[in-house]
Amino acid sequence: MFTERKKQFADNYLVCFNATEAAKKAGYHSTTIGGLRKKAFMLLKDKDVAEYIKERLKEKEDQDIIKADELQKFLSNCIRGIETETHHFVIRTSEKAGTFNDEIIERQCSLKARDKIKAAELMAKILKLMDSNTNQDRVKIVFDSTVPTKNIDISSDDND
Repeated sequence: MFTERKKQFADNYLVCFNATEAAKKAGYHSTTIGGLRKKAFMLLKDKDVAEYIKERLKEKEDQDIIKADELQKFLSNCIRGIETETHHFVIRTSEKAGTFNDEIIERQCSLKARDKIKAAELMAKILKLMDSNTNQDRVKIVFDSTVPTKNIDISSDDND
């Protein structure tokens, strides 16, 4: 049976990943530290608690890990110039000789060309447009050399 107290234990465990501390925060008591550790260990082995922790970790993982479509959208926005980066500038003004007023200004600037090119390269790799191991039909060019390679007289009287 999954009680509110077990849920509090599991939620606290997901914050600190210390079973003894999570048990203490959930309101479990023992006369000895060893007793509290044993209770915390038993709570972690509880089927309902373990399942709840596993589900919550899976949800967190799903939220934290970027999906392929998110990555492609970001790279596309970089290539198109929609994504920007923050630049900080210091503007120094002087009212009197020797005294300065510095002001930090934050501006959103478009990405540099090299960053857009890098994003395009990454996108091409993701879409396998730059994959050298593809089974595409390769064009083979054969040169038939009819130029003589021996006895070529390179001295010429036409240099005048």
